[in-house]
Amino acid sequence: MIERADQWTPPDSLGYSSLRPVRLTMQGKSMIVIAVGFVIGAVVLGVFLGRKVQREAAERTLLRDQGIAAEAVVTRVWRGGEKDSEHRVTYNFEYGGRTYSRSVGTPVKIWRALAPGADLPVRFVPSRPAINHPAAWPSKELPLWLPYLIAAMVAVPAFLLPIPVRREARLLAEGRPAPGRVTGFKKIDQSIRVQYEFRLLNGTVAKGKVNRSKPPVVGAPLCVLYEPENPRRNALYPLSLVRLENVMSRTREKV
Repeated sequence: MIERADQWTPPDSLGYSSLRPVRLTMQGKSMIVIAVGFVIGAVVLGVFLGRKVQREAAERTLLRDQGIAAEAVVTRVWRGGEKDSEHRVTYNFEYGGRTYSRSVGTPVKIWRALAPGADLPVRFVPSRPAINHPAAWPSKELPLWLPYLIAAMVAVPAFLLPIPVRREARLLAEGRPAPGRVTGFKKIDQSIRVQYEFRLLNGTVAKGKVNRSKPPVVGAPLCVLYEPENPRRNALYPLSLVRLENVMSRTREKV
């Protein structure tokens, strides 16, 4: 049986007042740090890939404008990449008393006709022989927009991670406390889905659910925070990502 909201006393320092001062817990801080890390990673990855695309484009231009022909020798015909799906060939050629080697992706039809020791016509830049490619097929060209797309995809978690932090901060700062009780639970994957109900200030009983690592005691009393305008937005108190500033201050004073 749930207590009546008007006869129930909220936990210490919670009360019914709004705009409570809150601060992040260690878990909340960790999520913000991870979000910042994703932003930094997205910027670094975007810059790295952008420079790579620009460098490869410049090398293709050099090879097209200044490249000369040479005869290379195939040293290896193999498959790489995820699930060995990429067909590749490794070849060597000599220029200026030095041997240059490179491995490149190869069209399947050409790849099937190659074997170690076979001749392979290539083009290379005399001033920079390391820039070379087989003459029979063009090199793969990465789109100029690809670095921006990948960077944006990496940055997505940076925008998603703070969402539960902001929701909990708003709920703890402005939410209304209510008495509740555990009504049941069930195991889902590696967590426990806890079901509970709580009584609103007008006497109506609402329901909620949350994932926990340990099974609770059915019927155990608990405190729920909910938005008065939308009781579906609710959470068990205390919250995991934010906590009351005054509660932490009192704890330090007791210590």
